[in-house]
Amino acid sequence: MKKETTQLVQVIFLLGCLMLGCLSASSWGAERDLLDAAGAGDLARVKSLIAAKVDVNAKYNFGRTALMEASYNGHVEVVRALLAAKADVNAKNRSGRTSLMDASYNGHVEVVWALLAAKTDVNAKDKRGHTALIEASFKGHVEVVRALLAAKADVNAKDKGGSTALMWASVSGHVEVVRALLAAKADVHTKNSNGITALMNASFKGHVEVVWALLAAKSNVNAKDKHGATALMWAQQGGRAEVVKLLRQAGANGSNEGRP
Repeated sequence: MKKETTQLVQVIFLLGCLMLGCLSASSWGAERDLLDAAGAGDLARVKSLIAAKVDVNAKYNFGRTALMEASYNGHVEVVRALLAAKADVNAKNRSGRTSLMDASYNGHVEVVWALLAAKTDVNAKDKRGHTALIEASFKGHVEVVRALLAAKADVNAKDKGGSTALMWASVSGHVEVVRALLAAKADVHTKNSNGITALMNASFKGHVEVVWALLAAKSNVNAKDKHGATALMWAQQGGRAEVVKLLRQAGANGSNEGRP
């Protein structure tokens, strides 16, 4: 009985608000319209909805906002319009992702600059511990990486597995990103939770240029992971003959013994 009474009161309140005009159109679907317009880059529609006082911070689709949609799709003018309307630049979706992470992942450098100018938290982490810098490094977006580093992104931040941006760039073979991170003092010796280094990642994948860059930065060629495997062993496991030769020239020890 109590539940039915509460529901009746809620219905009466909503009807009363409609009659008195205290519920904006946003309460009945315009927020979703704003989300869709932002994602599609429809600036005119976005401005119209903002003028109609639609809530720019409303969340749909796993906690996503209009700013997230515009940022993910690279619509910088829409992003600027939403920011001018006081969109929450640090809002997170259900996975803990921000607009900056979305823009960084997709390489939208103009959007990244706009969000940074709006004082977004450059070192925010999602539920996996990923930062915007890790996202951009993994995808190889060097201009975004440079923008984030210029905004004081933590170059040595670790995700929940203990991996850094340098590790993600190395395993993905993005040598220009690797060089940018090393220039920003990325720790070439860092190990993840399994004891794996950036050099081991690059060696296993056969990314010769990345291996060169890491060796030039004085990566420990004989470092071992938790199972005693070195970069040389990882390269052998991956069948990377050119990397094996390079590592041996750099002073790598050992044979296949203890390989992963």
